[in-house]
Amino acid sequence: MNNLSVQPNVCGPFMASLLRPVALALCAAGVMLFSVPSFSATAENPAQVTNGTAKKTKRATLTPIAAKKTVKKASAKKTAVKKVRKGRAVRTKAKNRAVSRGPSQAALAGLHKTVDWLSLGSSVAYAVDQDTGEELYEKNADVSLPIASITKLMTALVIAESDLPMNQKLRVTREDYVRSRASSKLRSGMVLTRKALLQMALMSSDNRAAHALARTYPGGKKAFVAKMNEKAREIGMEDAFFADPTGLDNRNRATARDIGRLASAVHRYEELSELSTAPVARVRAGKRTLTMKTTNRLIGDPDWEIGVQKTGFTTAAGRCMVVQTEAAGRRIVFVVLDSPNNNQRALDMKTMKSYVEAESQFSNGFGHVMPYAIF
Repeated sequence: MNNLSVQPNVCGPFMASLLRPVALALCAAGVMLFSVPSFSATAENPAQVTNGTAKKTKRATLTPIAAKKTVKKASAKKTAVKKVRKGRAVRTKAKNRAVSRGPSQAALAGLHKTVDWLSLGSSVAYAVDQDTGEELYEKNADVSLPIASITKLMTALVIAESDLPMNQKLRVTREDYVRSRASSKLRSGMVLTRKALLQMALMSSDNRAAHALARTYPGGKKAFVAKMNEKAREIGMEDAFFADPTGLDNRNRATARDIGRLASAVHRYEELSELSTAPVARVRAGKRTLTMKTTNRLIGDPDWEIGVQKTGFTTAAGRCMVVQTEAAGRRIVFVVLDSPNNNQRALDMKTMKSYVEAESQFSNGFGHVMPYAIF
């Protein structure tokens, strides 16, 4: 009699440990193939949103909720020229001239050559559980780099904790005309509330708005920047440094881990969460109404329940993004730095989120199956 019995595969645990990363990578890749939409690889342009308005709040100050040196570049700005057509002057716009951009600081350091098994295009990537501090993914997360307009999250945090009245009216001056290729709807003489300037800085990344917030802080811009660095040390941003409130100064630096701590601190403030994640908003500037649109195209994506977000770009920093969201039943902060374009930074965010969700499914499902039942 041929007496054969099924024996547990003694190599199972070893094989499972080898195949687990492969299975997770395939799960994440599979999700991305069918779920990632197409994004336009353009500069820091606002997303196209047709509906939705900013959520109104009656509170005049921000209240925390529980548990929950500029690089001078050639300008590509369109210049107005006059043409004469049938006896009258007509203003037209000149075509953009090509602008040469140097490599980012991460590229100069060779970080873009780092191989990671999710094959991300960003030089730096990081995912962390906001509540437990568990690091779920990292790629060059300890390297301190320029962070561009992600700086404005710290600007917002300092304002939120200053107890300054949010409905106080502030006047924009020419001093707020910081040198930048990015456009701004703010003009000298416009009067806006502090809250309106804060929203413009967060959701549409307006540099003049961020500068006005710092300029009108008690003690002026110098005192404001000092407070930014003091707050960074307080929340554990060990490798961070701030030199200005906009992010245009490339001395503003932090690691991806630092940014994770910053986003978690900002998320404590419900009003900051609402101001940073509105897809479109309208604010009063004297007799005018200014319409703003978010710079983050993940806003409005039904797969993303975003609590805090900020994008950024300078030549030295590359395309950057930080997002606080929910994934696999957990509150997660995702960070990417030095992406080559807007398309890639959004794709890398989606890839990391899919990985975290696949990891959770694997742990809750396959992790409980005996090795011989798998193989």
